[in-house]
Amino acid sequence: MSIYAIADLHLSLSNPEKSMDVFGSGWNGYISHIKEAWEETVTSDDTVLVSGDISWATYIENAKEDFEFINSLPGRKLLSRGNHDYWWTTIAKMEKVLADWGFDSIGFVRTNAVECEGNLITGTRGWNPPKSVSDYTEEDKKIYLREIERTKIAIRELDKADPERERKRIFMIHFPPTMKDLTNTELSDLMDEGGIDICVYGHLHGRSHRFVNPEGTGKETQYICTSSDYLGFRPVKIL
Repeated sequence: MSIYAIADLHLSLSNPEKSMDVFGSGWNGYISHIKEAWEETVTSDDTVLVSGDISWATYIENAKEDFEFINSLPGRKLLSRGNHDYWWTTIAKMEKVLADWGFDSIGFVRTNAVECEGNLITGTRGWNPPKSVSDYTEEDKKIYLREIERTKIAIRELDKADPERERKRIFMIHFPPTMKDLTNTELSDLMDEGGIDICVYGHLHGRSHRFVNPEGTGKETQYICTSSDYLGFRPVKIL
């Protein structure tokens, strides 16, 4: 009964023209690699956290093949949003669609507190922090500030569920919460203050893997990059 994590599945079974194969040889056959590695690693008693960029579909109603693929894999899956998950809508609607399809091994994380093997999991999408990219816009700033508020809400939900902070806290986010030089941001400060033990993130691909902190340690929080290509498409055990 372990907890694993992987992000950036970028599934294109529902939208074949968006296959990641075009992004270099490292992505060739990636969906088959994900399936094989997942089935070798994860059991039906385990949980896998998938932190965004899950399906290329625009609307969830058009993503059935991608969710069927996820549902067929071993274990319970908890999904949070990435910047390419345009299909993402309210949790109530997503849960209804999956229930109608009979896909019962998938749940969603969006500032709610979810119990898992005695631990608490929450999350949000995140966004690039100010000064992290050269073409940062006012719209980027607006989104980032919104994600800060969502992070505060998520931590409040953890505090409601566990006011004494006795259980481990895991935060799912898509964008790396620290700067490229690994210095803290408002988001990572909130995680330290909120008692987050482990933060799993994705988003970084190819040459951007050089920004991953291999030690994975912040002030209080352990950060684990779970981008699928960074992991060789194999879910990594975090607990």
